[in-house]
Amino acid sequence: MVSRRKVPGRKIKRKIAAGPKVPAKSGSKKLQISKAANRSKKKYGAAKKPGSKKSNPKKPRSLKDALKGRLTKKEFSFLRGSFDTLGNIAILEIPDELRHKEKIIGNALLSVNPSLETVCMKTGAHEGEFRIEPVKVIAGRRNKVATYKEHGCTFRVSLGRVFFSPRLSTERKRIAGLIKEGEVIGALFAGVGPFPIVFAKNSKMAKAYAVELNPAAYEDMLENIRKNKVESKVFPILGDVRKVVPMQIAGTCDRVVMPLPMGAATFLKEAIMCLRLQGGIVHFYDFVRKDDAPAGALDKIRPAVEAGGNSFRLLQWRKVRDYSPDTIQVVVDFLVE
Repeated sequence: MVSRRKVPGRKIKRKIAAGPKVPAKSGSKKLQISKAANRSKKKYGAAKKPGSKKSNPKKPRSLKDALKGRLTKKEFSFLRGSFDTLGNIAILEIPDELRHKEKIIGNALLSVNPSLETVCMKTGAHEGEFRIEPVKVIAGRRNKVATYKEHGCTFRVSLGRVFFSPRLSTERKRIAGLIKEGEVIGALFAGVGPFPIVFAKNSKMAKAYAVELNPAAYEDMLENIRKNKVESKVFPILGDVRKVVPMQIAGTCDRVVMPLPMGAATFLKEAIMCLRLQGGIVHFYDFVRKDDAPAGALDKIRPAVEAGGNSFRLLQWRKVRDYSPDTIQVVVDFLVE
Protein backbone atom coordinates (compact mmCIF):
# COMPACT_ATOMS: atom_id res chain seq x y z
CA MET A 1 0.00 0.00 0.00
CA VAL A 2 1.41 3.37 -1.05
CA SER A 3 1.12 6.15 1.49
CA ARG A 4 0.41 9.74 0.50
CA ARG A 5 2.84 12.27 1.77
CA LYS A 6 1.69 15.78 2.64
CA VAL A 7 3.72 18.52 0.96
CA PRO A 8 4.38 21.38 3.32
CA GLY A 9 2.77 24.81 2.35
CA ARG A 10 0.62 23.34 -0.36
CA LYS A 11 -3.13 22.81 -0.31
CA ILE A 12 -4.94 20.33 -2.46
CA LYS A 13 -7.92 21.80 -4.37
CA ARG A 14 -10.95 19.60 -4.71
CA LYS A 15 -13.43 20.10 -7.53
CA ILE A 16 -17.04 20.26 -6.54
CA ALA A 17 -19.63 19.24 -9.12
CA ALA A 18 -21.55 22.26 -10.51
CA GLY A 19 -25.19 22.41 -9.42
CA PRO A 20 -28.06 24.86 -9.44
CA LYS A 21 -27.36 28.18 -7.81
CA VAL A 22 -29.35 28.68 -4.66
CA PRO A 23 -30.28 32.28 -3.86
CA ALA A 24 -28.95 33.68 -0.67
CA LYS A 25 -31.29 33.13 2.25
CA SER A 26 -31.06 36.75 3.24
CA GLY A 27 -32.87 37.94 0.03
CA SER A 28 -35.29 35.09 -0.53
CA LYS A 29 -38.26 36.62 1.31
CA LYS A 30 -37.85 39.98 -0.42
CA LEU A 31 -37.77 38.28 -3.82
CA GLN A 32 -40.97 36.35 -3.09
CA ILE A 33 -42.76 39.53 -1.94
CA SER A 34 -41.60 41.39 -5.06
CA LYS A 35 -42.94 38.67 -7.38
CA ALA A 36 -46.26 38.58 -5.57
CA ALA A 37 -46.59 42.36 -5.87
CA ASN A 38 -45.92 42.23 -9.63
CA ARG A 39 -48.59 39.54 -10.08
CA SER A 40 -51.06 41.72 -8.13
CA LYS A 41 -50.33 44.78 -10.32
CA LYS A 42 -50.92 42.80 -13.50
CA LYS A 43 -54.21 41.42 -12.21
CA TYR A 44 -55.69 44.49 -10.49
CA GLY A 45 -53.63 47.40 -11.80
CA ALA A 46 -51.27 49.61 -9.88
CA ALA A 47 -52.76 51.50 -6.97
CA LYS A 48 -52.99 55.27 -7.54
CA LYS A 49 -51.54 57.51 -4.89
CA PRO A 50 -53.83 60.22 -3.54
CA GLY A 51 -53.20 63.46 -5.41
CA SER A 52 -51.39 61.68 -8.22
CA LYS A 53 -51.26 63.62 -11.52
CA LYS A 54 -52.37 60.51 -13.40
CA SER A 55 -55.67 60.20 -11.52
CA ASN A 56 -58.64 61.05 -13.80
CA PRO A 57 -61.17 63.64 -12.60
CA LYS A 58 -64.82 62.57 -12.53
CA LYS A 59 -66.47 63.27 -15.89
CA PRO A 60 -69.39 65.75 -15.71
CA ARG A 61 -72.77 64.21 -16.42
CA SER A 62 -74.65 67.33 -17.44
CA LEU A 63 -74.12 70.85 -18.71
CA LYS A 64 -74.61 72.20 -15.18
CA ASP A 65 -71.96 69.81 -13.83
CA ALA A 66 -69.50 70.93 -16.51
CA LEU A 67 -70.08 74.59 -15.63
CA LYS A 68 -69.53 74.28 -11.88
CA GLY A 69 -66.94 76.81 -10.84
CA ARG A 70 -67.31 78.67 -14.14
CA LEU A 71 -70.65 80.38 -13.55
CA THR A 72 -71.78 82.24 -10.47
CA LYS A 73 -74.92 81.26 -8.60
CA LYS A 74 -76.75 84.18 -10.20
CA GLU A 75 -75.54 83.21 -13.69
CA PHE A 76 -76.77 79.64 -13.15
CA SER A 77 -80.28 81.03 -12.62
CA PHE A 78 -80.28 82.26 -16.25
CA LEU A 79 -78.89 79.03 -17.78
CA ARG A 80 -81.24 77.00 -20.00
CA GLY A 81 -80.40 73.32 -19.87
CA SER A 82 -82.50 72.22 -22.87
CA PHE A 83 -81.30 72.46 -26.47
CA ASP A 84 -82.05 71.07 -29.94
CA THR A 85 -79.72 68.70 -31.77
CA LEU A 86 -79.49 68.18 -35.51
CA GLY A 87 -77.11 65.29 -36.03
CA ASN A 88 -73.74 66.37 -34.60
CA ILE A 89 -74.77 70.03 -34.15
CA ALA A 90 -76.39 71.43 -30.99
CA ILE A 91 -78.46 74.63 -31.05
CA LEU A 92 -78.63 76.57 -27.78
CA GLU A 93 -80.60 79.53 -26.51
CA ILE A 94 -78.34 81.75 -24.40
CA PRO A 95 -79.99 84.74 -22.69
CA ASP A 96 -78.40 88.18 -22.81
CA GLU A 97 -77.21 87.83 -19.19
CA LEU A 98 -74.87 84.99 -20.26
CA ARG A 99 -73.66 86.25 -23.64
CA HIS A 100 -70.23 87.04 -22.18
CA LYS A 101 -69.92 83.34 -21.25
CA GLU A 102 -71.19 81.88 -24.54
CA LYS A 103 -67.90 80.17 -25.49
CA ILE A 104 -67.48 78.69 -22.02
CA ILE A 105 -71.02 77.28 -22.20
CA GLY A 106 -70.47 75.94 -25.74
CA ASN A 107 -67.24 74.15 -24.83
CA ALA A 108 -68.82 72.75 -21.67
CA LEU A 109 -71.63 71.24 -23.76
CA LEU A 110 -69.06 69.57 -26.05
CA SER A 111 -67.31 68.08 -23.02
CA VAL A 112 -70.44 66.23 -21.86
CA ASN A 113 -71.66 65.17 -25.35
CA PRO A 114 -68.88 63.37 -27.27
CA SER A 115 -71.19 62.86 -30.27
CA LEU A 116 -71.40 66.62 -30.86
CA GLU A 117 -68.90 68.40 -33.10
CA THR A 118 -70.41 71.89 -33.24
CA VAL A 119 -72.42 74.12 -30.90
CA CYS A 120 -74.47 76.97 -32.35
CA MET A 121 -76.28 79.74 -30.52
CA LYS A 122 -79.55 81.31 -31.63
CA THR A 123 -78.96 85.01 -32.30
CA GLY A 124 -82.55 86.02 -32.96
CA ALA A 125 -86.14 84.87 -33.48
CA HIS A 126 -87.51 83.37 -36.70
CA GLU A 127 -87.67 86.24 -39.13
CA GLY A 128 -88.49 87.24 -42.68
CA GLU A 129 -90.65 85.65 -45.34
CA PHE A 130 -88.92 82.28 -44.96
CA ARG A 131 -89.08 82.22 -41.11
CA ILE A 132 -85.33 81.65 -40.87
CA GLU A 133 -83.72 81.40 -37.43
CA PRO A 134 -80.26 83.09 -37.36
CA VAL A 135 -77.48 81.19 -35.56
CA LYS A 136 -73.71 81.46 -35.03
CA VAL A 137 -71.05 78.89 -34.09
CA ILE A 138 -69.72 79.33 -30.53
CA ALA A 139 -67.74 76.09 -30.05
CA GLY A 140 -66.26 73.19 -32.01
CA ARG A 141 -66.03 72.93 -35.80
CA ARG A 142 -67.14 75.97 -37.77
CA ASN A 143 -69.89 74.11 -39.58
CA LYS A 144 -73.54 75.09 -40.03
CA VAL A 145 -74.66 72.30 -42.37
CA ALA A 146 -76.22 69.53 -40.30
CA THR A 147 -76.85 65.90 -41.22
CA TYR A 148 -80.06 64.93 -39.44
CA LYS A 149 -81.72 61.50 -39.31
CA GLU A 150 -85.24 60.40 -38.42
CA HIS A 151 -87.53 57.48 -39.25
CA GLY A 152 -85.05 55.88 -41.66
CA CYS A 153 -84.39 59.13 -43.55
CA THR A 154 -81.33 61.39 -43.76
CA PHE A 155 -81.53 65.15 -44.28
CA ARG A 156 -79.13 67.95 -45.09
CA VAL A 157 -80.15 71.09 -43.20
CA SER A 158 -78.40 74.42 -43.85
CA LEU A 159 -78.75 76.17 -40.50
CA GLY A 160 -79.37 79.90 -40.66
CA ARG A 161 -80.67 79.63 -44.23
CA VAL A 162 -83.76 77.39 -43.90
CA PHE A 163 -86.59 76.66 -41.47
CA PHE A 164 -86.51 73.21 -39.90
CA SER A 165 -88.06 71.80 -36.73
CA PRO A 166 -86.96 68.43 -35.29
CA ARG A 167 -89.87 68.80 -32.83
CA LEU A 168 -92.31 67.84 -35.60
CA SER A 169 -90.69 64.41 -35.99
CA THR A 170 -93.55 62.65 -34.15
CA GLU A 171 -96.07 64.40 -36.38
CA ARG A 172 -94.33 63.24 -39.54
CA LYS A 173 -94.42 59.61 -38.43
CA ARG A 174 -98.02 59.92 -37.17
CA ILE A 175 -99.36 61.17 -40.50
CA ALA A 176 -97.30 58.59 -42.43
CA GLY A 177 -99.23 55.95 -40.47
CA LEU A 178 -102.55 57.45 -41.61
CA ILE A 179 -101.76 57.53 -45.33
CA LYS A 180 -103.53 54.83 -47.34
CA GLU A 181 -102.06 52.96 -50.27
CA GLY A 182 -102.12 54.94 -53.52
CA GLU A 183 -102.80 58.35 -51.96
CA VAL A 184 -101.50 61.55 -53.57
CA ILE A 185 -100.18 64.07 -51.04
CA GLY A 186 -99.88 67.84 -51.21
CA ALA A 187 -96.93 68.91 -49.02
CA LEU A 188 -97.18 72.68 -48.83
CA PHE A 189 -94.35 74.71 -47.27
CA ALA A 190 -92.16 71.63 -47.68
CA GLY A 191 -88.88 73.19 -46.54
CA VAL A 192 -85.97 70.75 -46.91
CA GLY A 193 -88.49 67.95 -47.51
CA PRO A 194 -88.97 66.16 -44.16
CA PHE A 195 -92.74 65.58 -44.44
CA PRO A 196 -92.94 64.19 -48.02
CA ILE A 197 -89.70 62.19 -47.69
CA VAL A 198 -90.74 60.57 -44.40
CA PHE A 199 -94.10 59.78 -46.03
CA ALA A 200 -92.36 58.22 -49.05
CA LYS A 201 -90.19 55.98 -46.86
CA ASN A 202 -92.84 55.07 -44.29
CA SER A 203 -96.12 54.70 -46.22
CA LYS A 204 -97.55 53.29 -49.45
CA MET A 205 -98.46 56.67 -50.94
CA ALA A 206 -98.36 57.04 -54.71
CA LYS A 207 -96.59 60.41 -54.80
CA ALA A 208 -96.26 63.80 -53.12
CA TYR A 209 -96.04 67.31 -54.53
CA ALA A 210 -93.57 69.27 -52.35
CA VAL A 211 -93.95 73.06 -52.74
CA GLU A 212 -91.31 75.42 -51.30
CA LEU A 213 -90.62 79.13 -51.83
CA ASN A 214 -87.16 79.47 -50.22
CA PRO A 215 -84.43 78.69 -52.84
CA ALA A 216 -81.94 77.57 -50.15
CA ALA A 217 -84.47 75.13 -48.65
CA TYR A 218 -85.40 73.93 -52.14
CA GLU A 219 -81.73 73.13 -52.87
CA ASP A 220 -81.48 71.13 -49.63
CA MET A 221 -84.72 69.32 -50.55
CA LEU A 222 -83.34 68.30 -53.96
CA GLU A 223 -80.28 66.83 -52.24
CA ASN A 224 -82.44 65.06 -49.66
CA ILE A 225 -84.68 63.52 -52.32
CA ARG A 226 -81.58 62.10 -54.03
CA LYS A 227 -79.99 61.03 -50.76
CA ASN A 228 -83.09 59.07 -49.72
CA LYS A 229 -83.73 57.66 -53.23
CA VAL A 230 -87.35 58.82 -53.46
CA GLU A 231 -87.13 60.57 -56.84
CA SER A 232 -90.02 58.46 -58.16
CA LYS A 233 -92.35 59.53 -55.33
CA VAL A 234 -91.49 63.11 -54.28
CA PHE A 235 -91.85 65.87 -56.89
CA PRO A 236 -90.33 69.19 -55.74
CA ILE A 237 -91.75 72.50 -56.95
CA LEU A 238 -90.04 75.84 -56.33
CA GLY A 239 -92.59 78.61 -56.03
CA ASP A 240 -95.35 80.41 -54.16
CA VAL A 241 -98.20 78.17 -52.95
CA ARG A 242 -100.75 80.75 -54.13
CA LYS A 243 -99.42 80.52 -57.69
CA VAL A 244 -98.36 76.86 -57.85
CA VAL A 245 -101.55 75.26 -56.51
CA PRO A 246 -104.06 76.72 -59.05
CA MET A 247 -101.77 76.00 -61.99
CA GLN A 248 -100.26 72.58 -61.11
CA ILE A 249 -101.88 70.79 -58.16
CA ALA A 250 -105.56 71.80 -57.90
CA GLY A 251 -107.95 68.84 -57.68
CA THR A 252 -105.22 66.16 -57.56
CA CYS A 253 -104.65 65.36 -53.86
CA ASP A 254 -106.23 63.02 -51.33
CA ARG A 255 -104.45 64.61 -48.37
CA VAL A 256 -102.71 67.95 -47.69
CA VAL A 257 -100.23 68.83 -44.95
CA MET A 258 -99.43 72.48 -44.24
CA PRO A 259 -96.82 72.92 -41.44
CA LEU A 260 -96.16 76.64 -41.99
CA PRO A 261 -94.52 78.08 -38.84
CA MET A 262 -96.87 81.08 -38.72
CA GLY A 263 -99.89 82.24 -40.70
CA ALA A 264 -101.00 78.93 -42.23
CA ALA A 265 -104.65 80.02 -41.92
CA THR A 266 -104.18 82.48 -44.79
CA PHE A 267 -103.42 79.52 -47.09
CA LEU A 268 -106.41 77.32 -46.17
CA LYS A 269 -108.12 78.25 -49.46
CA GLU A 270 -105.18 76.83 -51.45
CA ALA A 271 -104.95 73.73 -49.25
CA ILE A 272 -108.63 72.92 -49.89
CA MET A 273 -108.17 73.67 -53.60
CA CYS A 274 -105.54 70.88 -53.77
CA LEU A 275 -108.14 68.24 -52.84
CA ARG A 276 -110.08 66.10 -55.29
CA LEU A 277 -113.70 67.03 -56.09
CA GLN A 278 -114.96 64.39 -53.68
CA GLY A 279 -112.94 65.97 -50.89
CA GLY A 280 -110.05 64.83 -48.73
CA ILE A 281 -108.11 65.39 -45.52
CA VAL A 282 -106.17 68.47 -44.41
CA HIS A 283 -103.61 68.54 -41.56
CA PHE A 284 -103.65 72.17 -40.36
CA TYR A 285 -101.07 73.54 -37.89
CA ASP A 286 -101.86 76.63 -35.85
CA PHE A 287 -100.90 78.53 -32.69
CA VAL A 288 -103.74 79.16 -30.23
CA ARG A 289 -104.24 80.13 -26.61
CA LYS A 290 -104.20 77.19 -24.24
CA ASP A 291 -107.71 77.98 -23.03
CA ASP A 292 -109.01 78.28 -26.61
CA ALA A 293 -107.98 74.95 -28.16
CA PRO A 294 -109.15 73.69 -30.57
CA ALA A 295 -111.90 76.31 -30.96
CA GLY A 296 -109.44 79.02 -32.01
CA ALA A 297 -108.21 76.88 -34.91
CA LEU A 298 -111.69 75.70 -35.92
CA ASP A 299 -112.85 79.31 -36.14
CA LYS A 300 -110.22 79.84 -38.88
CA ILE A 301 -111.06 76.61 -40.75
CA ARG A 302 -114.83 77.10 -40.94
CA PRO A 303 -115.01 80.26 -43.11
CA ALA A 304 -112.29 78.98 -45.48
CA VAL A 305 -114.20 75.73 -46.11
CA GLU A 306 -117.61 77.34 -46.42
CA ALA A 307 -116.27 79.96 -48.86
CA GLY A 308 -115.76 77.15 -51.38
CA GLY A 309 -119.28 75.79 -50.84
CA ASN A 310 -118.03 72.79 -48.82
CA SER A 311 -118.51 71.44 -45.34
CA PHE A 312 -116.01 69.80 -43.01
CA ARG A 313 -115.85 67.30 -40.19
CA LEU A 314 -113.30 67.33 -37.36
CA LEU A 315 -111.41 64.03 -37.30
CA GLN A 316 -109.06 64.79 -34.40
CA TRP A 317 -106.85 67.45 -32.90
CA ARG A 318 -103.82 67.33 -30.63
CA LYS A 319 -101.32 69.57 -28.94
CA VAL A 320 -97.99 69.50 -30.77
CA ARG A 321 -95.87 71.55 -28.35
CA ASP A 322 -95.79 74.48 -25.96
CA TYR A 323 -94.88 77.78 -27.58
CA SER A 324 -95.14 80.22 -24.67
CA PRO A 325 -96.68 80.18 -21.18
CA ASP A 326 -100.16 80.80 -22.59
CA THR A 327 -99.82 79.62 -26.23
CA ILE A 328 -99.54 76.15 -27.77
CA GLN A 329 -99.13 74.76 -31.26
CA VAL A 330 -101.92 72.40 -32.30
CA VAL A 331 -102.65 70.25 -35.33
CA VAL A 332 -106.23 69.83 -36.54
CA ASP A 333 -107.06 66.93 -38.89
CA PHE A 334 -110.29 67.67 -40.74
CA LEU A 335 -112.17 66.07 -43.59
CA VAL A 336 -113.53 68.30 -46.37
CA GLU A 337 -116.77 66.88 -47.78
